[in-house]
Amino acid sequence: MNPSRLLLPLAFGSLAALSARAVDLTLEPLTSFRGDGWFAPVEDGYTFLGTGNNERGLAYGNGSLYLVSRAGGVNVRVLDPLTGAETGSLNVTGITGGTFAINMIGVGGDGAIYAGNLSTSAAANFKVYRWADASSAPTVAYDGLTSFSRTGDSFAVIGSGAATRVAAGGGSGNSGFVVIDPTAGTSTAVTPITGTATGDYRLGLTFVDSDTVIGTQGGSFRVTDFTGSSGTLLGSPATLSASERLVGYNIVAGVPLLASVDTVSSLVRVYDATDPLAPVLLDSITTTSGTLAANGNGVGAVAWGPTDGQSANLYMMSANQGIQAIKVTVPEPGAVTLLGLGGLCWWLRRRQK
Repeated sequence: MNPSRLLLPLAFGSLAALSARAVDLTLEPLTSFRGDGWFAPVEDGYTFLGTGNNERGLAYGNGSLYLVSRAGGVNVRVLDPLTGAETGSLNVTGITGGTFAINMIGVGGDGAIYAGNLSTSAAANFKVYRWADASSAPTVAYDGLTSFSRTGDSFAVIGSGAATRVAAGGGSGNSGFVVIDPTAGTSTAVTPITGTATGDYRLGLTFVDSDTVIGTQGGSFRVTDFTGSSGTLLGSPATLSASERLVGYNIVAGVPLLASVDTVSSLVRVYDATDPLAPVLLDSITTTSGTLAANGNGVGAVAWGPTDGQSANLYMMSANQGIQAIKVTVPEPGAVTLLGLGGLCWWLRRRQK
């Protein structure tokens, strides 16, 4: 049976209604988080979040935030997602090698935690570590060459168990990304991708589904399908700023949302990504204040947190500019709109490929 026929009633009932309500989406600081929704660098003397380019990786899972910090050595700090208070740290025994021994982090659907190093040479191994849970010691899930001259500035995780996939952005001469199978300990370089440029997946990378990613280095969102080592660019919708780089995709109350962070201003934008080839800006916000330290490398992370009914928490860290915590609320369903129909067409096209 044609899968699109099964999809039609669900897609029409959800996507069409969701776009109408999405225009009323609200963003507000999660004020329980450090009192104002912003964990500023070195706030209250906290040394693991500073302005020395040592914090780039942030992820949510298992009811906690995981912050990668190289301040004083290799660290993965565990933070309370509602308050920002530190509640512990991960065991980092045996984490060595790379330009940075640990850089970015993500959490699988089964709660397993994955973190990668930063490799800045095609001759230097990219390493991915795995923690079965927050109380475990790390094991090496992947340790090998990727063919990229730089790997690990961006990092994304999807799936659980044997179906887990890890993606990492490449740069410095590479127009693609690498996909890691942490169960098999293998990697596949998805490159070259026609229509893309060097580093297009290096600074922002997020899964839409298990074979679709959105990547960026600013200027455009590269929406890309992949099978094995073959990648197909589906479209390149423009970003609103050349420094809009960090990205994270999530579905909240049935609405596909794409969040981005401007690495100069720390402005957070949230788009309706019902049709990821034509994302619609819904709202923007920043919880930061004063003069921000420069994020000269354009790096950092977006982490979607717990979802409760119509709302979800969203955490963003532009390096050297602290951690922002925002509550995203999608109102109750509304009426059918053309945007919803556009999203329906997108999903039908995907199913008919």
